Amino acid sequence: MKSTVTEYKLEQRFKNRLYFINVLFFIIILIFFIQLFKLQIINGAENRILSKKFVSREEYKIAPRGFIFDRDFNIKDPLVYNINYLNFVIYPSRFSSFEQGFKYILSFCKIMGIDCRQYSEYMDAKTWKKLARRNEKITLIEKVSRKEQERIVIFQLDRKYGYFENNHIRYYPLGPAFAHISGYIGFPTRKEIAEKKVKFYQTIGKDGLEAFYDKEIRGKDGIIIQNKIFDQTEQLVSSQQGNHLILNIDKDLQLIAYKALIESQKRGTVIVMKANTGEILALASYPSYDPNILSDAGNPTRFDHYKIITTYKGFLNLAIQAKFPPASTFKPITAVAALETGNPLEINENTTFYCPGYWKLKSTLKGVPDSIYYCHKREGHGKLDLIHGIAESCNVYFYNLGYKIGPTPIIQFAKKLGLDSKTNIDLPGEINGFVPDQLWKQIRWSSKWYDGDTVNYIYRTGIY
Repeated sequence: MKSTVTEYKLEQRFKNRLYFINVLFFIIILIFFIQLFKLQIINGAENRILSKKFVSREEYKIAPRGFIFDRDFNIKDPLVYNINYLNFVIYPSRFSSFEQGFKYILSFCKIMGIDCRQYSEYMDAKTWKKLARRNEKITLIEKVSRKEQERIVIFQLDRKYGYFENNHIRYYPLGPAFAHISGYIGFPTRKEIAEKKVKFYQTIGKDGLEAFYDKEIRGKDGIIIQNKIFDQTEQLVSSQQGNHLILNIDKDLQLIAYKALIESQKRGTVIVMKANTGEILALASYPSYDPNILSDAGNPTRFDHYKIITTYKGFLNLAIQAKFPPASTFKPITAVAALETGNPLEINENTTFYCPGYWKLKSTLKGVPDSIYYCHKREGHGKLDLIHGIAESCNVYFYNLGYKIGPTPIIQFAKKLGLDSKTNIDLPGEINGFVPDQLWKQIRWSSKWYDGDTVNYIYRTGIY
């Protein structure tokens, strides 16, 4: 009886353990199938790409950058676009041996009429095997011409070992005339790569719109897989061209503005703006640079061109990165200040002053002679009201007006109208304007503000 009870307990214990093992086994199988379902079905496409990357060499297909158009949005005449070209490349991994690859290159050079010495860095077994192991390519011809392409195809040089690789370069039809707006592209610096602004193989905008809208017009790069085991190429992700830009710039006005600067042979800038909307129709700066040369890293003249640009400060966009005396363009601000702050009975559009061709500022210091300020029209404009004073740009009229209201209203309205601020134009590198005032002069020159400062403020060197 005792034996029977003991056997029963052992049997029950065995059954419990067996049950536990069966349940555990079932759970493991269930987890296995769930994980398998997740790997094969849910994440199947992603894992397929990862597995191909493991046995293949991943290459990035640089996306073409977006085009830049002027205000007319003529798709046949963009201001900036890409030009497609072909490279002819070979992969050492496709050859059975170094000797076979060596013979192919010798034959290729003979057929194409090329000096084989330009490929000397690849013509040793050690380098060849290293390239084959990494599945890296050798570019035999960059920017293949039509005649070269025809010859390669006729002699079937692209059948097994070589193939044509599509690529593109950035092209700026207006060249220097549009350079300070368009900017140019180039390879990234170590700092830009470290800051994750761009990947090492990509190009990045270096100035102008190319830099300001770099992320928007760069696009999304594609991924190409070069299989290390099977001799085949597969495109996993297609490249997507970047967004296009449509500007307020008028192409014809831009060319006219730059031509005028060239003909003047002087440093300067031309800005054409729609006064009622603020649209910039043209913005040119001289001296300039050629973005086509700077964007082509392989251009043999690039270094010399860069040296000339830096010598003459051609990168400086004088429209937004320099300060100039406003001259007569400041007179309307004096007029606004007078109308807004002066007594309407004394200062209005009918307020008149007489211009004899000069204006005398009486000295307030003993022994110091009076100061004479001349009008650009030495014989004078005669009697003028405010409207005609602006129309004739009469210096004497505004000497009188500015002297009458004093410097404070003029300074206040210059600042209210943003002359000491950035315009926030969508170009990089803009600097603030400068509106000097009484406090600035006291700190900078340890001197108080004189009446002569107010006169100069009106149209000569008041703001810079």
